[in-house]
Amino acid sequence: MSADNENTPPPRGQRFNLNVEGARARAQDAYRKSEIIFTRAYGLLREPKKEWQQIKAEETTVPHLLIGYVAPLAAIPPVCGLIGSLIFEPIRVGSISDAIVGVVVTWLVTVALVFLLGVAINALADQFDADRNDIGAQKIAAYSITPALLSGLFSLWPPLWWVSLFALAAMVYIMYRGLPVLMKAPEDRALAYAATVTVAAAVAFIVIFALASCVS
Repeated sequence: MSADNENTPPPRGQRFNLNVEGARARAQDAYRKSEIIFTRAYGLLREPKKEWQQIKAEETTVPHLLIGYVAPLAAIPPVCGLIGSLIFEPIRVGSISDAIVGVVVTWLVTVALVFLLGVAINALADQFDADRNDIGAQKIAAYSITPALLSGLFSLWPPLWWVSLFALAAMVYIMYRGLPVLMKAPEDRALAYAATVTVAAAVAFIVIFALASCVS
């Protein structure tokens, strides 16, 4: 085959088919990821001990957790918040470009915060008679925060913001059940451990969202 033939673009119809197949593959991949996320969230709420045991056995890395699991979830609150504001409170949105910048900043910082939450869980282990475990702490951070990030779906209708309070309680419960499994925290100290980490995370989130609103 000559070089000219190699560089010749495929016919228009073939390019269209390739684009359709590519879009279909991406859509199926996104569907599988969303199914995994919701299945995991349901498992953590319904049978947390069993789900944490399964999570403990999974081989993974911190980048895989943050990029493959946390990043898609972290986009839910800012994106839904922007959509809800555009529909119900368009006056508060202001410039669309600034609002999009705020969404991106909030998303990126939320992912970073989850990583720092894992660092904090690991750093506090000694104070609660738990074992230090870098990947275990990151798993706790990533999966415990699932209900809090999923609650961002309710931002599509701003009056439902208070649902996030129940999500925060679910986060404490899930973390409380996971700390003895992944960090070997004593059962009688796991609740205090989870509450301490959650309060720190809540304060950090408030600060981050305040900064993000300033950027936007």
